[in-house]
Amino acid sequence: MRRFFPLLFFLVFPLVLDAQVNIDWVLGDRIEETQGQGLVVRSNPAGARVFVDGIERGRTPLRLGNLMPGRYFVQLQRDGFNDRSFTVSVRPGSAVDISLEMRPAVGRVLLRVQRADGSPPPDLLPLDPRISVDGHPHLLQPLELPIGFRTIRLRAFGWEDVYQTLYIETDSLRELELTMRPAAFRLSGGSLSRSRFNPANPGALGTTAFHFEASAPGSGTLRVMNMKGETVYTRYLGPFESWPQSALWNGRDAEGAILPDGAYTLVLNAVSLTWDDSPPIEETLSLALRLDSSRIIHPLTLASGRSGLLYAPFPSLLPPGSFQIEGNLLAGDPPGPGAGDPWASLPFSAAFRFSPLERLEVIAALNVIPHFEEGVRAGVSGGVKWALQAEERSPLSAAAGAAFSWTGETGLTPFGMASGIELFLPFAVDMGRFFSFALTPALLWTADDGFPWEPFPRLLVSGGLKLRLTYLSAGLSVRSEYDIGSSPLPPFVIAAAEIKFFPPPSSFVLSLMGGVWVRNGSRGGFGGIGIGMIY
Repeated sequence: MRRFFPLLFFLVFPLVLDAQVNIDWVLGDRIEETQGQGLVVRSNPAGARVFVDGIERGRTPLRLGNLMPGRYFVQLQRDGFNDRSFTVSVRPGSAVDISLEMRPAVGRVLLRVQRADGSPPPDLLPLDPRISVDGHPHLLQPLELPIGFRTIRLRAFGWEDVYQTLYIETDSLRELELTMRPAAFRLSGGSLSRSRFNPANPGALGTTAFHFEASAPGSGTLRVMNMKGETVYTRYLGPFESWPQSALWNGRDAEGAILPDGAYTLVLNAVSLTWDDSPPIEETLSLALRLDSSRIIHPLTLASGRSGLLYAPFPSLLPPGSFQIEGNLLAGDPPGPGAGDPWASLPFSAAFRFSPLERLEVIAALNVIPHFEEGVRAGVSGGVKWALQAEERSPLSAAAGAAFSWTGETGLTPFGMASGIELFLPFAVDMGRFFSFALTPALLWTADDGFPWEPFPRLLVSGGLKLRLTYLSAGLSVRSEYDIGSSPLPPFVIAAAEIKFFPPPSSFVLSLMGGVWVRNGSRGGFGGIGIGMIY
């Protein structure tokens, strides 16, 4: 008998309460009776006006502790929602706590869509409109819409958009007939993902994407013309079956040979689909672009918040509109927290760089050092790098950069991120076609335990040698740190080697790295892997 008592309680208790409260129950309503006095009214959402026997007493959530015992009619009102009401009996020595769900007040609209007279047949121009109300898509009919003025939009490829504004009343059902007419053929929104690019770059980095919109079915021919007006590349586009259209060009002619540097013009000639005796409509888009073999894009290491090699920033920047993301994982005995205790942690990083302008690059990085015995430490960095000269065919390049990093008490992370403000000036010289050498002096305002900053900056000197191939790059980097404000001490030196592999047609970058460090007679070695993407 005892096992049935809880079940009996839950079956009988609502009936007892229902004798005290008369409600049209909906899912989400809740009622509870406790010791005390009065009535508590809540609603979801809150803010509903509460009327007791026709007199407004406040807004939910509302506690009425001074109600005398008796029977009351309570009503809840909130703009945009259906009213809720109930009758409750307040008994001496008990308090009733009621929570009610407020349901949105809606009306329904049934749309009937028809073709205008003279429209092409369905096999040539299907009509399957997309429905949106106040900018929000709706898939099912009839439409259930909140009360008030609403704007309904019908959109279908090859048809003119239809708008209808109407007032929705509570619990109403309205049938609405709308007529759609065929759209005039036109092209718009012509743009290039890269108006200046190098076809020798791997994968998608050596292409440009041509984007445009077509308002109705049709087809077109894409031609690329050189400065002499000669057509060097031709491609058929179509048929157009949706608004957005795109095409890739890799800077090559029809035989696959890379075209010479210079200015080119991309011309799209398009014609509409016809279904009667009228002539087709012709549209033309024209865009200028440039091929530039000096615009070489190679992935760099970003983990320290300064793009370059692992421990040496380089002055090279991404072209405008390009970006790179990267993640790295180290193991062994890397520098930083836990140095000298091999395999005590597995530091990892995530970083991002983006070029919004021709000579500007923005970079952000996160370093996490999960130490198996001392918990997790982290560092964040953000910085900018500005090219000191316009892009030109010169073996010498330079940039200026500034970064702010916070690593707490870590001071220096295994990826070379140092807590504080750093100003750096990377120089690089190309030694032939494949090698570049960079030297970067920097000033760092920091301290061994992070903050507060030391009055004197520390001197950082880093250098790197980089090998550039079509689908592979490799480098050696060295970073040395000197404390100017203290007595001469042996510097902290880190050296690393790394290889990056980025095979086409993918934009992914795979990395392998390893290095050694020396500080105050201690030393260690480490290795790591990384993966990223560049576009």
